[in-house]
Amino acid sequence: MLPFQEKHEKSLLGIALIAMLVLIYNKYLALYPMPLVYQAAMAGVAYLLIASDVLVSAFKTLFKQRRMSEQFLMMIATFGAFALCDLPEALAVMIFYKIGELFEEYASGRAHNDISSLVKLKPSFVRLVDENGNEQKVKPRQVKIGDVFKVLKGEVIAIDGNLCDDTAAIDTSALTGESEPRLYTCGQSVPSGCINQGQVIHLRANTLSKNSSITRLLNLIEDAAASKSKPENLIRRFSVWYTPLVVGCAVILALVPLFFQQAEFSDWIERALVFLVVSCPCALVLSVPLSFFGGMGAISRIGVIIKGSIHIETLSKLKAIAFDKTGTLTYGKFTVNKIHSESLSEDELLSYAVSLEKNSTHPIALSIVEYGRKRKVEEYEVGSVIEKSGMGLESTINGHDVRIGRKEYISSSCGAFEYNEEDAESSYVYISVDNRFSGVIAIADTLKPSAKLMLDSLHAQGIKTVLISGDKKAVAEAICRKLEIRDCYYEQTPQGKLDTLTSLKRTLSPVAFAGDGLNDAPVVSASDVGIAMGDIGSASAIEAADVVIMHGDLSAISRTVILAKKTYNLAISNMYFVMLVKLLILMLGAIGFANIWLAIFGDVGVLILAVCNAMRALSFK
Repeated sequence: MLPFQEKHEKSLLGIALIAMLVLIYNKYLALYPMPLVYQAAMAGVAYLLIASDVLVSAFKTLFKQRRMSEQFLMMIATFGAFALCDLPEALAVMIFYKIGELFEEYASGRAHNDISSLVKLKPSFVRLVDENGNEQKVKPRQVKIGDVFKVLKGEVIAIDGNLCDDTAAIDTSALTGESEPRLYTCGQSVPSGCINQGQVIHLRANTLSKNSSITRLLNLIEDAAASKSKPENLIRRFSVWYTPLVVGCAVILALVPLFFQQAEFSDWIERALVFLVVSCPCALVLSVPLSFFGGMGAISRIGVIIKGSIHIETLSKLKAIAFDKTGTLTYGKFTVNKIHSESLSEDELLSYAVSLEKNSTHPIALSIVEYGRKRKVEEYEVGSVIEKSGMGLESTINGHDVRIGRKEYISSSCGAFEYNEEDAESSYVYISVDNRFSGVIAIADTLKPSAKLMLDSLHAQGIKTVLISGDKKAVAEAICRKLEIRDCYYEQTPQGKLDTLTSLKRTLSPVAFAGDGLNDAPVVSASDVGIAMGDIGSASAIEAADVVIMHGDLSAISRTVILAKKTYNLAISNMYFVMLVKLLILMLGAIGFANIWLAIFGDVGVLILAVCNAMRALSFK
């Protein structure tokens, strides 16, 4: 749009509308109409005020890209109306075309707000605090890992950081879609892009600004515009050959009197103009992409980012989804689920375990320590600790020789003993005191509560589910039994996962894969639709993914598939509706039963109806 038009667009449109009404009155109602030359001057000025950008665009496309656009159709139709002295009709075609553009711009703006509003979540400065407590405002990119910064109540967190204070109430809705604030405790990592709802908090940066959660999210949003779905590409290709075909047909209609003496040029030229106006493909070109973008906006409200509308189409046609286990179907964090003691009380056994395991950084050791401290068991003084790599730890505690570790490590000092490991999903840590078997602590990766609901929903939609995990056979099969997953692939290396998925694609395409770890990045990238868990997922998996779940609620996966199906069906129904209505009016126009006003409805009216229908995607739930 030209600068002058852009600044005064609505005012110019109002002037043209008044001019059109005056011309209608003069042509159809006035007893003493003004001279034709004055009417033509009024129509010409009003036309140029609103249509100059359309004319410029039509000629640019014609001469630079060597193709006819929908603007070219509008130009030809209005020029023809001027030639026939149908002045109000010429203005009406362009006025309603511009109104349709305004309407589409408003609708598209609404759809875009659901996604682009996230850009506002990135603060322009950080309140850096030095060792003496002095505060300095710096740009996020100047903050280094380990720097401490302050966040006031109501402010957005600029960089991921570990909480230095005891607790903090954080609004994570922008990233996760969760309505309730999340409580963080000292040492936990708080993601950027969230809002501090409590008192002033201090965070120690654990990543750089370029790698922070909000920056990664904004990069995902930028990626979303890079991919177009097949229907959108079809429409763009469609308009390339469609416009010259329509112009050719209109020329043939206008030349009919050359072959039939009883036919009148004015009548057949009007039919050709009707044909041109109603055949404008802008309703398809605008409404179908808007349906997809509206669907992306609706999906973003449940905390899911899709990198392009092409993935909405693929999601709507999914036949199977393969899942990783750790960090995807489970939390990826060990928790104590059972304590068995032979001779000591549970608390005393746990005290020995915590006192010894706090000297280790192994994930299982950390989970035992965390569980013991939650139960507030006593922690004993520990002598020098001896670590047997891959086996366990031993030390002297309160004068007792204490060992903790694998079964074979414990049995090597106290002899064979019997204990039935009931749960195949759990890992078992054995403890001996003074060379006597004293008890067992069972630890497992906890299944996410939303996993079963999500899988039940997928099964109800007819989508096959598969587990592809690097875990041992017993653990993987136990998870499959609980979740009713029929196909189970276990002890898979990254290359093995890739080979398994490739095999699945040959029979079940399209196939999605949902994972979170660094080892999942290749298979996420290779799937028809890669899904990454963005709340705990590795940066490489998120980058490789087409769909990112920004929180831990797995039900978002099944909800996304449902929304994708609704969006795709809406876009296709819009295509059929527009084409059928236009075909009907084209046929009526060709045989002389449709005038220019019906043609305007067939173009702009259908456009508005199609856009209104496309906007329903914004309210999908």
